[in-house]
Amino acid sequence: MIDINVINQYLVDFFNQFSYMSTWEIIWNLMFVYQLWILFIIIFLKYLLWPEYIQYINDRWYDNNISTVLLAIDVPKRNEQSVQAMENFFDHLQGAHGTFNWWQTYIDGEFQLSFSCELISIEGNVQFLVRSPKHLRNLVEAAVYGQYPDAEITEVEDYVNLVPKNYPNETHDMWACEFTLSAKEVYYPLKSYLKFQDRFGEQVFVDPMAALLETLSSIGPGEHIWIQYLLKPLEVGWGRKGGQKLINKMLQIKEKAPSPGMIGTALSGTSTLLSEFTQELAGISWTGGDEKKEDKADAAMLRLSPYQRELLEGIERKISKLAFNTKIRFIYVAEKKHMNKAVGVNAVIGAIKQWTDMNSNGLKPALKETGTNTPFYYLRNYRRNSRRNTIIAAYRKRDNIIGLKAKPLCSEELASLWHFPSMYVKAPLLKMTAFKKAAAPVGLPTLDEVPVVQPPAKADEFAGEKTAFTPKFDYDNDKFERQFAVDKKEYVESRKEHEQRAAELASQDETELKKQAVKNINERKSGIKKKEPPANLPSIE
Repeated sequence: MIDINVINQYLVDFFNQFSYMSTWEIIWNLMFVYQLWILFIIIFLKYLLWPEYIQYINDRWYDNNISTVLLAIDVPKRNEQSVQAMENFFDHLQGAHGTFNWWQTYIDGEFQLSFSCELISIEGNVQFLVRSPKHLRNLVEAAVYGQYPDAEITEVEDYVNLVPKNYPNETHDMWACEFTLSAKEVYYPLKSYLKFQDRFGEQVFVDPMAALLETLSSIGPGEHIWIQYLLKPLEVGWGRKGGQKLINKMLQIKEKAPSPGMIGTALSGTSTLLSEFTQELAGISWTGGDEKKEDKADAAMLRLSPYQRELLEGIERKISKLAFNTKIRFIYVAEKKHMNKAVGVNAVIGAIKQWTDMNSNGLKPALKETGTNTPFYYLRNYRRNSRRNTIIAAYRKRDNIIGLKAKPLCSEELASLWHFPSMYVKAPLLKMTAFKKAAAPVGLPTLDEVPVVQPPAKADEFAGEKTAFTPKFDYDNDKFERQFAVDKKEYVESRKEHEQRAAELASQDETELKKQAVKNINERKSGIKKKEPPANLPSIE
């Protein structure tokens, strides 16, 4: 055992030798006598030169080999797909995940490519977009058409040139930030679409995306709202180790000790044999370890509160799904005379907070680190404009490095944040309410006149109830594509076929609705059929 007094005496002697030296002599001795210069070389290479080298080879490889394409996605208004379809879409994008050897990584500069799923509003016109590497375009289109067969995908030009890229300027003003997770633990899940069910109704899905789209569609001329989700696929089993460590910590289970290795195993086996041999010589017979111990995990689960148990299940659910390293950027740009932060900023942040679960995790604007209006002290205007220029440059480039560190979000969380809302709203009056007949209670008041019974509604009246609660926004319009489509002539021709198909589907849907309404009316007229008594009932004399 090392004596602490010896260490203290060594340190005292070491520093005493510098007491008679000047400052430059001390530096010379530390740098060349004790070889401290090696430490400075290591720090310089690791934290200054190495990151610059990696960034250089990555940019070189990307510029020489990768080109991108921006795809505008429109889904028919009567979309009846659930959010599960969008979760399948993100799982499909995991096909872009790749592995690289050391030569590809550190010499050629190859790295994992990412996608950018964007939700934008240009003067109230809402559009869903996906920016993808060009060679992965077929992957994106297959993922969309596989879940939304009636979708329309159009290659478009980039819209970021609609606003200035340098601030301040004479025409526009900007508010921007990045969103990050509200909890420190990245394995805590967001509030997903599974929790947006109306438990008091018939399990109707209350879509939070509708509120966000309503906000985006309410802005006016000269205003732009851009929301960007940068997604870099993670490997399978991305959270198995860290998530299980967090679960064990919550359950207060000690982690398994590391393997002792070959030498440790040999020594352990030798000590076991010696122990058994000694017991036999002494005539001692000992049997132990046969008693069953209580399962620590089950005992810990019983001690958890309902909220802790729900959080534990959410962690296990998140780490069991495919995931992406995700960065979220939000930009509101408007002409100075039309700037309205109450709608363009506060309303959007409020809509995004719908996915926050106070018991688990949520999204919050990282104002301190990336907010363009956050610096309040020295060089305030300079620092604010610097942040504006930095974040809009990163948005235009779809950069994964600038800004906050990306956090892992699973496909279920991403589908909850970015999906096409279902425009199909089921009218409750179209379904008969099940009830039982019973005798009238005694003592009811009598009426001299028979009350007038209203006739049943007509089929046309029921047909209108299906879309009575449809939101007013229209994200299936063609304004964006007509302005930015790369091949506008081809888009116009394909749009005619798309509109014809949409009209046919709407006509079929309306016909089926009327048939169902007539059927329900006929059932109401005829009343509920009486059930025949079961056979072989005992007779009562």
